[in-house]
Amino acid sequence: MAENFLRECNDRQHGFSCLHFSGRINKSELHIDKDLFSVFMPLKGTITYDVEGKLIHIGAKDILLVGNNELHRCISDQDDLCEYILLMVDLDFFIKNNCTKFSDMVFNRSPGNNNVIPAETTEKFGIFDIFMRLDGYCNENPPELAVVNSVIIELLYHLNKHAVKSGKINYTRPKINSIIEYINENITEDLSLDKIAGKFFLTKQYLCKVFKKNTGYTVNKYISYRRIVFVRESYYNGMSLSEACYKAGFKDYSSFYRAYSKITNESPRKDLTNRY
Repeated sequence: MAENFLRECNDRQHGFSCLHFSGRINKSELHIDKDLFSVFMPLKGTITYDVEGKLIHIGAKDILLVGNNELHRCISDQDDLCEYILLMVDLDFFIKNNCTKFSDMVFNRSPGNNNVIPAETTEKFGIFDIFMRLDGYCNENPPELAVVNSVIIELLYHLNKHAVKSGKINYTRPKINSIIEYINENITEDLSLDKIAGKFFLTKQYLCKVFKKNTGYTVNKYISYRRIVFVRESYYNGMSLSEACYKAGFKDYSSFYRAYSKITNESPRKDLTNRY
């Protein structure tokens, strides 16, 4: 997403990676970070993200939260200059460090909602200062990973506490947002283009056109993404793969297999078995 980075503190054993970037922001493709919870805080400049079809504009000291089940992409122009810190935490970090009670912002937050903690909150409650301490510890040579780990836990505590209270709404495209919310709420049901278009009093052609124009992806591609996320979560919670794919709305296993392989470049059983 950026051309340069100042430093990186990466410890896969403890399950986190902290990156400090400075440079030009590049657009990115729509994607899901499969097993990661990401925390993004600009220090200089502004950046625009598309998270679940919602445009989110963030500036210095704002924080953007992106869960492992949220479709997102950077859509800022290439000429934009920005400095930011990106913290990526493995989902099992919460279990390993006995801090699952700080994970509501990951597992109990609806996709595309409460993604932003505004700068006034990060400053008022010391979240920005914690981020700066984390960055400082990561900059030591070598970094003391036990200390970095403890500061991340402290940061997660505050993020979880204030994420659900965030009042900053910086979204646009209300009609598209409503369509996406409808899809998310009915992901296990019939989601034909005719049905969605009828729900919002649109022609099927106009629905496809306006959705692609505003999000960059087709309605059917978005539905496939969301259904695959549903399958992953269901499989993680103990459901068989075949049962999960039918429950997610795929007509048969072969349709699910093709969609999963096309999006992830791996077979579902291989990908899910390796991770779960």
